[in-house]
Amino acid sequence: MSLLDLPPMPTDADPVIVPGLPTGLGITPRRIPRWATDANFIESILAGHIQIPDDLMGDSNA
Repeated sequence: MSLLDLPPMPTDADPVIVPGLPTGLGITPRRIPRWATDANFIESILAGHIQIPDDLMGDSNA
């Protein structure tokens, strides 16, 4: 499937941003949960190897 296969959107529709897309593209930093203290674990999150579900995030360090 490609973007060309998707149905057209109305010209007056609000823009859609898929959750996680800005982070995946490196536009916004990945969120680090406050309970994460291990440097290797934090590095893996920042590199995108580990994704923490929102319900486990609690407060986060951006």
